[in-house]
Amino acid sequence: MRFASYNLFNLGSVKTRQEQDRYDLLVQVIRDLDPDVLAVQELIGRTAEAAATVLWRLADDTGLDCLAVRPHDDSAPTLSLASSTHTFHTAVLWRPGIEPVRGGWRGYDGGVDFWHSMATVLLDVGGHGPVKFASYHGDPFRGDFRYNEARRVHSAFRSGVLGVVGSDSNSISADRRLDGAYYDADPYTEQDHEWLEYQILWRDNPDDPPVADRRAGEVLRRGGLLDAAAVLDAPWQPSAGHWTDENGDPDIWGERRIDHARVTRSLAPALREHRIVRTAQSLAASDHCPVVAELDLYALADAVSTEEQR
Repeated sequence: MRFASYNLFNLGSVKTRQEQDRYDLLVQVIRDLDPDVLAVQELIGRTAEAAATVLWRLADDTGLDCLAVRPHDDSAPTLSLASSTHTFHTAVLWRPGIEPVRGGWRGYDGGVDFWHSMATVLLDVGGHGPVKFASYHGDPFRGDFRYNEARRVHSAFRSGVLGVVGSDSNSISADRRLDGAYYDADPYTEQDHEWLEYQILWRDNPDDPPVADRRAGEVLRRGGLLDAAAVLDAPWQPSAGHWTDENGDPDIWGERRIDHARVTRSLAPALREHRIVRTAQSLAASDHCPVVAELDLYALADAVSTEEQR
């Protein structure tokens, strides 16, 4: 099973030729990914209804489904869209033939638990039971909020559930390699700009070296939501940092990996591959590159069956 997560960079309703060209690139990137399940962030709309129009079109053009089943009301399908009060919405889409599980949809809208939002849906993807998938977009400005949002993300994946979270985390990971070193080196140690405080721990002395704020990632790691890249010790690749803005200025943060595919500890044995897709098309389509995790759910089922026979 192929899971992908993709920040679509301010994808709203298309109004200009330039926006149409970028939208076409995004659709092509997603089609080339050929995901079974796709988590997306930054669907833009001033209202949930406006964002839903964007999601409907994206689903139609990529050939994916996005209708989940409302909890306690299996007669009323609803879009797998979680809304934000700040115009940035999240959603989960999936390949036709994959079925949402009754009562398995929940949108954590922005305003209380999240600055943006988190969409979660339980899908029957084959293998050892249904899997819960999430799309989460972290707070870009406040480390303390990201830390608390991470606790809320973890709360949706307790009790041994098989789960996958795709996110623009707006922070780097706290997961470690087998040798104990952080999988992501600190990208901020040599930086000095006014936005730096959004990403580092507070310094009583501003002349002290900056240190990346990894608290949100540590909450998820300790809670058993493991960074797929670190689990597999995959070759490091940046997911952001390649973009130049409308004035031609480069990304102030430089190259870093802030987009993640995380799996619950119970699902980690199914991981087979992690990669960040850096093609000419993906580099031109968004300021984030897609993250892909390949999982063998049937191998997981076989492992469980073997353990039960012992």
